[in-house]
Amino acid sequence: MFSCTAEMDKSTSFLCWAAFFIILHSGIRSQPIYENYKEDCLITNRTDSYYREIYDREIFLENYVNTLEKELNICRDTPAETFTSRSPTLSQDLSLGVRGKRFLVLFMKHFKSATKNVYVTSEKGVQINITTSTRLDPSLKMQIDMNLNIPSSHHFIFPKNIELKYFEKEFKSVLIETSDDVFVVSLDGGGATVDVTTNIPIHKLSTRYVAITVQPSSLKSQLAVAALENNTTISIRFRMKQNTSLDIEGNNYYNDDVFIFSLDRFETYQIAHTTDLTGTFIESSNPIAAFSGNDCTELNGGKYCDHLLEQLPPTDTIDKTYIVPPNSDGRDTIIRITATKLSDIYYMIGTVFQTRLLGGYDFFDIRISSNQSCYIKSTEPVLVTGFGLHSNSSRLGDPSMTIVPGINQYLNYYKIPIPTGYVHNIVSIMIKTSSKAFIRINDKIVNANDIVFKDSVSDGNVTYSVVSILVTQGELKALTLDGERFGVMVSGIRRDEAYGFSGNSLLP
Repeated sequence: MFSCTAEMDKSTSFLCWAAFFIILHSGIRSQPIYENYKEDCLITNRTDSYYREIYDREIFLENYVNTLEKELNICRDTPAETFTSRSPTLSQDLSLGVRGKRFLVLFMKHFKSATKNVYVTSEKGVQINITTSTRLDPSLKMQIDMNLNIPSSHHFIFPKNIELKYFEKEFKSVLIETSDDVFVVSLDGGGATVDVTTNIPIHKLSTRYVAITVQPSSLKSQLAVAALENNTTISIRFRMKQNTSLDIEGNNYYNDDVFIFSLDRFETYQIAHTTDLTGTFIESSNPIAAFSGNDCTELNGGKYCDHLLEQLPPTDTIDKTYIVPPNSDGRDTIIRITATKLSDIYYMIGTVFQTRLLGGYDFFDIRISSNQSCYIKSTEPVLVTGFGLHSNSSRLGDPSMTIVPGINQYLNYYKIPIPTGYVHNIVSIMIKTSSKAFIRINDKIVNANDIVFKDSVSDGNVTYSVVSILVTQGELKALTLDGERFGVMVSGIRRDEAYGFSGNSLLP
């Protein structure tokens, strides 16, 4: 595709004449976004090779003219200097969001012997260096540390013993460094219990986080931190849904109590409890990586538990406005809204809207079905998390946890991994309706047969479309031809198991 520059007049002139010439001589009609008009109009009894060649040529010309017309409209409506700055292929855009060159990864406790997976995607292949602390057990370190060149995507499997233990200081974080910007997700799973988190690059880490968990059904809620620098002081102010004591190193901690400790570079610490720790505030003297979730939980009366895992975005990078898509295959979604300060919350499901006043580090839940979406707006930044539930109609799926991107966290380009081995992988897109026609998935127009959900919501005078699309495993590239930003959430299900992650969870 081309971009508009100072030579836009020449490009526009060429495109006008090219489109006029082809339309004049082929009588082609424009192609709808999700349909192929000629497929319906082909007369099946014309099998003669001559007519077949004419048909193939018309299809080619139709697609070509359609592309030219759309790009010409972009140039007409968009000044050259602004369009160039919004191009999804430029390096300045590729540095936005959670893409980066350095990541600090850890794996919280999993109640089963789970495989520790890391997926890395890049634009054109990178050199990658994976290192651990010199104070890690040498037998474990030699299984992890490596330096190699990888193609545009690569799947790493780390040893299971890199998993953290409760209430122990350990040197179990893993540093991933690359020669160019990459997108990294961690998948921790095995034995029909799994979850995925989008990892946050080191240059976007900070010193303030709020933990998100759910009430454990039988096992534990948990949170974990990893330090980047020596002598990092960390304080954790507990919020406990049930004010039961938490024993740490022989001391009992209750709701609103503060636990203070220090970590050195690459050192980790994990806390677990039998109650919901949502709203627990984490603060540190130096930037740290923070994670939270649950060892395994049934969530809302489900029959089977699943691991919940998210790397937490810093509180200064969260948004005020969100659109939450549903989960698929009969899976309801619990939407948790957590405030960082006193906030007025407005939310709408369908045509029904409600308001709620929420204190700092308090939270409340909303539930939507698999054919509903939700619009949320707050007077102050809030953290929104979606918990997918087990299916109402089958054994597909189980609890999953995903940080929802706010509309000011949307990007205009994503290249992400779709994990292997799932019955359904779904990408949900939230985009201004005026730009829906410009979405491309792996450089193709969205196929109508792959759409499993459609809805629209309004943010003031702007209407957004919510579209959930079936996709295949492997690399997925999503962009808009007009450079408009959009949100991406990914989920996957198979029997008694589900995962979820977002394409971005930070303000650009």
